[in-house]
Amino acid sequence: MAEMEDCIFDDAEAVKYIQAHLPQDAKEKFTDDEVLYISDVMFDYYESNGLLDEEEEVDIDMDELTAYVMKNAKRDGFNNFDAELVRWVIECEMDYEETLQ
Repeated sequence: MAEMEDCIFDDAEAVKYIQAHLPQDAKEKFTDDEVLYISDVMFDYYESNGLLDEEEEVDIDMDELTAYVMKNAKRDGFNNFDAELVRWVIECEMDYEETLQ
């Protein structure tokens, strides 16, 4: 995860990449702002779990990360999010992260 810090993460490019790689039914469910929100919450998860400081690649528990995003989304008023579709966004965002390495 430390490599991620050294790369330039561009929010606009990330959203563009994610929207382009989501399945059609998921694309119709998320605005660009919602995709960006999910990405931001993912980074909060990374930071709160010390994953940005890791020197080696870390295995992320996708169920835990999805639950974290869903919990925060509900708290922040995004009550229309579906966990399965959020997981697609998370996976696409992680794929985008991989392109930065």
